[in-house]
Parts: sequence; C-alpha cells; structure tokens
Amino acid sequence: MKILAQLNTCDEVILLLDNSSTISKNLINKLSLTLNSNPEKVILVNPFIEDEDGLLKGLTLDDPQNTEKFVLLKRVFQLSDLVELGRSKVKNVIDRVFILNYDENEATRIYESCVENRIPVNTFNSSKLSTFTLLSTYNNQNLQIGITTNLKGCKMSSRIKREIIKSIPPNINEILQNVSELRAIINSNENLNKKEKLKWLSQIIDYYPLNELGAISIEHLSDDLNDIEFKESRSLSNNGKISLIGSGPGSISNLTVGALNAIHEADLILADKLVPQEILDLIPKDVEVFIARKFPGNADKAQEELLSIGLESLRKGLNVVRLKQGDPYIFGRGGEEYLFFQKHGYKVNVLCGLSSAFVATANAGIPATHRGVADQVMICTGVGRKGKIPDNLPIYEPKRTTIFLMSIKRIVDILPILIDEKQWPKELPVAIVERASCGDERVIRTRLGDLVNVCEKIESRPPGLIVTGWACDVYTRLDEDEEYRIIETGVSLDENVDLNKIVRLIE
Repeated sequence: MKILAQLNTCDEVILLLDNSSTISKNLINKLSLTLNSNPEKVILVNPFIEDEDGLLKGLTLDDPQNTEKFVLLKRVFQLSDLVELGRSKVKNVIDRVFILNYDENEATRIYESCVENRIPVNTFNSSKLSTFTLLSTYNNQNLQIGITTNLKGCKMSSRIKREIIKSIPPNINEILQNVSELRAIINSNENLNKKEKLKWLSQIIDYYPLNELGAISIEHLSDDLNDIEFKESRSLSNNGKISLIGSGPGSISNLTVGALNAIHEADLILADKLVPQEILDLIPKDVEVFIARKFPGNADKAQEELLSIGLESLRKGLNVVRLKQGDPYIFGRGGEEYLFFQKHGYKVNVLCGLSSAFVATANAGIPATHRGVADQVMICTGVGRKGKIPDNLPIYEPKRTTIFLMSIKRIVDILPILIDEKQWPKELPVAIVERASCGDERVIRTRLGDLVNVCEKIESRPPGLIVTGWACDVYTRLDEDEEYRIIETGVSLDENVDLNKIVRLIE
C-alpha cells in the first residue's frame, strides 16, 4: 500500500524530458498540469520541437500569464541538467522530473540519477521507473479528489472518479466555503464558547444532509442541535433557480422524465405559446404559469417581458422553469436565455428535449439517414434575424436529409433560392409534417417543385416543418401522376401514453 499525498510544487523548478518529434497529448497535459501548480519555472528539454507558439496555444491554463514560467530548451538532455538547472536555494538541483518519451535504457539511466540525487521522478507508463505517480483527479475550486487503483487499472480509476463525482452536491464549493467561514468566526470570537460551538459544528457536518451545509449560519449553532433551522440555501445568486427545459414536440410520450420532474418542482413556469395543451395540462394547479405573448411583430418585446418576469422571480427565490417546445437549443433561443441569466449571476440548468426535427421525421416514416441514400442530416430555419430569409441557405447535397423549421409560411421566398441559386432539383421528394406527435398530426408528401402550389391548396396546421431529400422515398413514394398525398398520422390520447404507468415504473 502506498501513501497518498498532495504535492506542493509552489516555487519549484520542474523538468519535463521529452524526446518526441511531435507534440503529444501527454506533453500538453503535463505542461498544463505543472504550469497550473504555481511553480517557479517549468523547463522542457526537447531537441525537435520548433513550434513553441503552437505548443503553448494547446495548453489549458488557469491564468494565461502562466506561460511566462515556461522555458523550452531545444537540445538533447544531459544528466548534468538535473543538478544545474534548479533553484539556487537548493544548490541548483531540480525539484521534480517528468520523463515523457524515452526508450527504457535511457529512461532507466535518468531515473537512477534522479534517485541518487533524491529528485522525485515520474516516468510515463512505467511505475518501476517512478518514485511518484499521478492520480486520476477531480478539481473544483475548493475540492480536489484523487483516485488510484494501485496500477490495477487506469481506466477503472477514471470510471470510479466519474461515479464519485455524480454523488457530489452541485453546491459543494459553497458548502466548503461556508464551513470554513464558520470555523474562522468561531476561532476569532473570544465571546463564544469555542469548545461547544465546534462540537455542534462537528455534529452538523457528520449528521446533516451534505447539500444543506451551505445554508448554516453562526446563528444556527444553538444550544440544542434539534432546534437548528435552515435558511434558504445561498445559491449562486439570490436563492432562485432557473432551468431551460425542452418539452418535446407535443406528445406526453416524448416528454423526458427529467422535464416532467422539473415541471412538478417549479414555482413558476414560463412557457412558449407553442407548447401543446397536452403538456400544459401536466402542470400542477398550484404552479403559476405565464405563456409568452409572442405574436407577429411583437416577438422581441415578448421575449424581453418573459426574461424580465423570470429574473424578478429568481430574485424572490423562486424555482423558475423556462418551458420550450422541442429542444431549447434548436432554434429556440436557448443559448441567448442561458447567457442572459448567467450574466445576472445565475447558474442555468438545461434539460434537452426531443426536437421536432427528428420526431416529425420518424413519425412521417422517413429515416433521416439510410445507407446508400442519406449520410448527412442538416437542420435549417427559414426565418433569420428580424424575420429575414437567412443568407446562408444550403447548396444541394444529394445524400443529405435537410429539415427546414419555421419555413412553411416563407416557402414562396425560399424555394426560388433553393432551385435557381442552390441547384436543388425540382423532383426532389419532400414532406410537410404538421403538429408532430400530437393527436392531429398530418403528413403531406410532394416534390420540391410542387411545394408552393401544395401549400396554397391545403390549410396549414401549425406548427409544421419541411423534410427534404431522397430519404423521403425510402418507405413511401408518390405515383408519377400524383402531385401530393395527405396522410393523417395523428395518435389518439388513449394510444399516446399511460402517464400513471410511467409514474409506477419510476417508483
């Protein structure tokens, strides 16, 4: 059994020895690790590396100024470097050595010299030539965790680390900081009975839920542990919680368990007007619901109103759910909303939803990819900034399935660009899918050249989208003389999903 220890490399001179002509991932990782450990200097000896700037650009550094501590020696390593390149404080002996890429004979020679000079040394992929090894680590501000299987399986160390990380409360840094501050207050206040207070604090740490420790104040340390009351947890900002949730295209069967749970835990739900009633009916009666008032010409003002209500509610400490149709990040302005709340100091929880682009395609009997037919999928929008047609509509690619969202009402303007400028063939099969996964779902199959006429002939059922590409013909084809075909594909509520069954399965 080995001793686990946290290395303090502050002000050390660390030597990295690499004999490779290429910049390896291992080299990048070791350089990032050592430069972030606050050394005096990190020296890399390598006779082959020419692109020093390229090497530094690949590093992941806590502070960009850490590169000032880096020295590259473009020459062959000499054993005398071990006792000449170090700090004067330790008689020029190097503090620590990493051997990255040497043959075993040369690595053994360096290792033996390090041992002779009592220099800690780590040799990549060789425990017998190392006096210390690096653990699989997790770093999160105040918390560091290291895992080792004592060389019984490096991959298992990483797997175990991931399993441990999943069990750590998201507010762990707040917890550690709060407990540290409590200890400091207790130690600095001469009017407190330190022994008793530290006793209570110790018991609280041992017995109370870990995720609530970030809420305890000095006032909570009463004479009776059972009388302790918890304040609302001091979250990242002002107690509130914000989540961006995708509700899927409409059917309850396409709603994720995570989304359903978020809906039931919310204090306020800010919903898009396209979120189907079927989903809205799942919201508990005691949860406040505000539906976005987005109408033609009013979208930006309605968005600002929604964000303002959300921010005000967060400042009151409410659990706010921003409920969006489909997936928040697929033309749902989810990224903009994330940045808005982040700018105001809130950590945003995001739960993706099933995008209508894929649900509609599957429900219409269209495989988005199919061997020999389609090996690419593209999702586009027909509405750019300020309602304009996007200036980057795609060129035609025979083996691509292209899905156009928010495009049916703009198809008169979009189609000429696709056919005349982007060389899309008029005979390309397309499908309009409306109200995807809802009870009144409908599919209209036609060809690209007939699309405008078909849209004018039928009364639309928004929301809808357009699927284009030869994948539309894999299962179903129009007859040669057939301009279009309407297929009612809606699923009744009885056939849709048994919500009680889902709840029983979860329990």
